[in-house]
Amino acid sequence: MTDDSIKKAAELLRQGATMLSEACPVCGSPLFRLKNGDVVCPVHGKVYIVKSDEEEKQIKKDIMLTSVEDFLVEGLYSTAKKIKEDPYDSETLVQIIRYLDAIERIRKLVPQHNS
Repeated sequence: MTDDSIKKAAELLRQGATMLSEACPVCGSPLFRLKNGDVVCPVHGKVYIVKSDEEEKQIKKDIMLTSVEDFLVEGLYSTAKKIKEDPYDSETLVQIIRYLDAIERIRKLVPQHNS
């Protein structure tokens, strides 16, 4: 562990995190469980501890869907800003509806994903 990661680990402990017996699979630093239940590495941030291939597959799917949703929300935001320029532009309205539809579909794939 580097001095910086030791400082981050100490800060996590001061904030009430619990050091776990597991180590980061990337750097070998001890992992910490935050009060909210998230597991973090002081070097890499949030990590996921999986107990099976199926659980790993589900987490990868959730991460991928979150990334796609974030991309869609950014597109929705930039398209919605165009409405100010021309509120009657039907193509912009169609694009907004498409973004909203895609976001809704993603959220139906993972019901607990409604962030």
